Amino acid sequence: MKHSNYLLILAGVLSFGAVIFQVAIGIVPEWSAYWGASDELVSNRALLLGASLVVGLLCVVAGLYALSGAGLIRRLPLLRTGLLVVGILCTLRGIAFVMLLLTVLGILPSRGPILTTAWQSAFVFLLIGLTYLFGLAYGWRSMSQHAPKVDRLATAR
Repeated sequence: MKHSNYLLILAGVLSFGAVIFQVAIGIVPEWSAYWGASDELVSNRALLLGASLVVGLLCVVAGLYALSGAGLIRRLPLLRTGLLVVGILCTLRGIAFVMLLLTVLGILPSRGPILTTAWQSAFVFLLIGLTYLFGLAYGWRSMSQHAPKVDRLATAR
């Protein structure tokens, strides 16, 4: 059995958790409004649900790539590239957490009140992004298309 990359397993679990969260806020417009969706989006239930399902599908794909990188499912195409893109995008979105922290500390100027949901969302994205990136770095060599195959007969001797 291939050695599993626990960081990528965690990234996959976090991504599938994001799917559940995203679909839940897409079903309940009040929850979407609480998490910062625009009034226009909240008032159009079909658009809200459609947008939520698209984002949820993207999270499913990201989760499958994480599980593939961990060796739990078959290798997906462009595995390392896919993991890198997901990690970078989530980390860039999560950098807002650092910006919010610098604003609270007075290092950056404030543009108004900071919502608690903004902190939470940015922190979760930062956590997910870093989990993907560190998991990718940890398993980079084992994800190579040309990773050396272990000859079971030779190792049994």
